[in-house]
Amino acid sequence: MPTATFNTDEGFGTGGVISFYHHHEGVKPFRDELRFNIFISSKLVQAHAITWDGLKPFGTPGRLWARLRYFATVSQNYCGVGNSVDCDPGDAAAAAIAHGLVDDPTRDDDAFDTFSRRYHLMRFIRPEATLLYRLWLRDKPLRTELLVGWRGSLTYPGDPTHAGPYPGSRYAEDFPAGEPGLSSVPIVGVIVDDRDDEVFPMRGFYTEASVRGAHALTGSTWPHAGVNAIIAGFFALSESPRVVLASRVIGDVIVGDPSVEELARIGGTLDSIAFGGSAIGRGIREHRYLGKVKLMNQTELRAQLWDVVALDQDLSFGFALFSDSALIGYDVADWQGQPFRPLATAGVSFRLIWNKTFAIRTDLATSPHEQDGPGFYVIVNQAF
Repeated sequence: MPTATFNTDEGFGTGGVISFYHHHEGVKPFRDELRFNIFISSKLVQAHAITWDGLKPFGTPGRLWARLRYFATVSQNYCGVGNSVDCDPGDAAAAAIAHGLVDDPTRDDDAFDTFSRRYHLMRFIRPEATLLYRLWLRDKPLRTELLVGWRGSLTYPGDPTHAGPYPGSRYAEDFPAGEPGLSSVPIVGVIVDDRDDEVFPMRGFYTEASVRGAHALTGSTWPHAGVNAIIAGFFALSESPRVVLASRVIGDVIVGDPSVEELARIGGTLDSIAFGGSAIGRGIREHRYLGKVKLMNQTELRAQLWDVVALDQDLSFGFALFSDSALIGYDVADWQGQPFRPLATAGVSFRLIWNKTFAIRTDLATSPHEQDGPGFYVIVNQAF
């Protein structure tokens, strides 16, 4: 499927997704999926990946998820840490003036505007690899799985022609050399999955708990550890049309000294940035609220209203109303913001499910905490 999208954080994007599905032995929703992603945006974000999702891999009772990914950006947001960062354009202008730049529209050079535009941005290149194996201890109902895995990434601050962060940027103030290094994070956890369907569950629940850690012994530049817990519930309101209330709670706590990119991410089977962005915190710019303490909720009222078969393809069209909310603190002992300040977003979504395995969502969201306008996202897969 070729893609032509607009994402508030990444700009206009183009690329494509190729998915091959292998159906065998009645394994649902598929036996194997091999997916190729290519993406480049007008804000010079690149995200290319090869992913294999295999059920009963090599005849074993479990599931293997493996991904190789190349990610590069010159426009990732960084406004500081804690729950009170505001990404104030006035701070950018003041920093430009402090560096001797003048806001003079009569001058031909745009040094002031360029500095101000980049002040709250990061640039880096980050090849990544993820390997997760979920050993089935028992099958459904109440499928119980042992999760073991590893997530690694190599961060190079800069772009192909310039090393380091943007000079004078908010990120460079905190990390003058950027954060070059290797993140190597083993993961262990337990999953209980009782959903009736994976792509569009109508009833049941999904729970997950995991621990992760990084140290010089694992090859990691940044020593830290984290715990993560997830519980999601699905409640059918109507069978025809299919209407379901879905809600998910996520708790994630980190101790130690993670890099900014590890600080932004969640453990376990999730590799999402939070809070803010297309995955969790829709309507708030990606990477805005960073903290070691994250308590989040996502609730969606989903309805698949129209099912058609065209050219032997099963297409299901629907809509959703949703809200994301969170409590974010930099550290348990030092919140760096207002204690227990709630953050919230709300939005509407158009959903397409193709052949009961491939889901696409188009989300429009807004938040009273984000002055940079509503967020618009076209994303493969359900939020959860």
